Amino acid sequence: MAPALSLPPRRLAAVGALVLIAGAAGTALRDAVLTWWPAASAPRAAWPTVIPWALTVINTLGVVVAVRLLRTVLRAHDPNNPWRLVWITGFLGGFTSYSSLVAAWAVAWHRSVFAGLLEAGLTVALGVLAAQASLRWPSHQ
Repeated sequence: MAPALSLPPRRLAAVGALVLIAGAAGTALRDAVLTWWPAASAPRAAWPTVIPWALTVINTLGVVVAVRLLRTVLRAHDPNNPWRLVWITGFLGGFTSYSSLVAAWAVAWHRSVFAGLLEAGLTVALGVLAAQASLRWPSHQ
């Protein structure tokens, strides 16, 4: 199937609204997890507690889910497919947050250079490893 390079205006508006709703749902879920499992914010907190471990887990899980969706149920869909846009761009785009991770990284870096380096390296390594593991996971399709 050749990818559609654009969507008709009405369909684009409808899909855009769905992506917005899915993104809000993903963001709400991420916020709930971060509220339940926060990083320390006290000025004298030990460096391991200032690393946002929940955000690292969220971003890694987001990579796994995105790769699995793109390797299975969304495999044959073109980039403008509404389900692909809603799940990958909307929900997972809202659920994961590398921009929040960069802000948290700056906090960790100012508390401990080691913590900042550990967080940055670990996040990148986990994302790559999660994608590789997801690609090797059999897709039964």
